[in-house]
Amino acid sequence: MSLDPPAIGTIVVHMQGSRKKLYVYGNAPRNVYWEVTIACDLVCRHCRAEAMASRDPEELTLEQARVLIDDVKSLGSLLVITGGDPMKRPDLFEIMAYARSVGQPVAITPSTTATLTREAVLRFRDLGVVTMGVSLDGPTPEVHDAFRGVDGTFAVSQNALGWAREAGLPVQVNTTVCRETLPHVPQLLELLRKQAPPVVRWSLFVLVPTGRGSSLEAPTADELEDLFDWVLRSSADAPFHMSTVEAPHYRRHFIQSKLKTGLPWSTVREQSRRMGFGMRDGNGVVFVARNGDVYPAGFLPHPKLGNVKHDSVSAIYRTHPALLELRDMDRLDGKCGRCEFRWLCGGSRARAFAASGNLLGPEPLCSYQPPDPPNELLL
Repeated sequence: MSLDPPAIGTIVVHMQGSRKKLYVYGNAPRNVYWEVTIACDLVCRHCRAEAMASRDPEELTLEQARVLIDDVKSLGSLLVITGGDPMKRPDLFEIMAYARSVGQPVAITPSTTATLTREAVLRFRDLGVVTMGVSLDGPTPEVHDAFRGVDGTFAVSQNALGWAREAGLPVQVNTTVCRETLPHVPQLLELLRKQAPPVVRWSLFVLVPTGRGSSLEAPTADELEDLFDWVLRSSADAPFHMSTVEAPHYRRHFIQSKLKTGLPWSTVREQSRRMGFGMRDGNGVVFVARNGDVYPAGFLPHPKLGNVKHDSVSAIYRTHPALLELRDMDRLDGKCGRCEFRWLCGGSRARAFAASGNLLGPEPLCSYQPPDPPNELLL
């Protein structure tokens, strides 16, 4: 989930006499993700959090939550409340009410279980929630419920979409793309076409093998290129915005495809404003775990950057050496370091780390081979 503010943190520098705009979110992230609890009644096969039935006693207290919210407000970022299942926190609405009282924009991703009710969705609306996330990994109960590990979650997701339509609450649908779900993506698009509104964004989360997702099989690099082709074609007439998550190389695919049509780079760049060029783990995104630990992203739980119980997330984001390193695309190893699209894309740092233990390693699911000598893209 994201708002579309001006290019926060974009800076202009001079390198070797050439003026280049580097897509660095150095001053503030667009999105701060806060895992308010680990508790959840689902046993999703891809769960990066490895959620469990009970809450963690180390969760942030209400007072600590208020301090975090004030800090996020100072950044000007969107606060995305996630889990686990946020609905498992008894003080959730008190947390959200405080955020809204200080003018902090909030989005939320509840689990599609019995905790998500019509009354809850209407309260989200009344509190001024920007977007509600609904997870949907298949177009039928057989596919979706098997992936989520609990029967009936597909039905809850459809009910949630209906309640959101009634409330006038925008929805982002989140779909995990792995070998198991990939064949069902086109059929899922047809289902979602009938749900706009309230669906305003469909985000395809390409599997990062972390948490319980380590047991799943990711698509191949060539399969992702085919998916990118399909997303580019389908997004032309989709009634909502389509995006990829943990697949920033879709930006490279998008640019190459548009330039092949003869469009100048200035036009392509203007068409791409909603794509978050440069945004990736630790650059435009930061993650706060339920116990206050701060990481570059939810799918990249390394390195630990601090803890909001005694550290400011704003100071961590702006000054931590590990994040500064993650934002320097000239430090990337292998083909990512040679790629002319590195500042716009940068590859999934979470997937590189999961594959090799190297935060700056090459994106393992990108089929593009940069030319030798490398090209230079006029940013």
